Amino acid sequence: MRVDGDMLEIAIPRTENVRRIPLAWLVVQAQPARKNNVQLCIGSDNVDQPLYEMKKKTTFRGQSLLTFIKADEEPAYRAFFAEVAQLCGRSVAPVGGS
Repeated sequence: MRVDGDMLEIAIPRTENVRRIPLAWLVVQAQPARKNNVQLCIGSDNVDQPLYEMKKKTTFRGQSLLTFIKADEEPAYRAFFAEVAQLCGRSVAPVGGS
């Protein structure tokens, strides 16, 4: 993942595809998953919500990218998306939010 101007670019592993999401619409929801993993739902949605939020259950509809990370990697992802949120004047939900 990387920020290119006002877009988040996500290279899809084992393919040559790249997903581009405008930062203005970017929403990332994380939820605990089995075997010490965290599921990340990355997509675009109503921006009247935090750019990044840990939830008990994600509520994404439509097209979103689902991926799993190790639970101990989540703080690094949160930090990355906090920097992205600063770039576009958005917020990140506090740890233990919803």
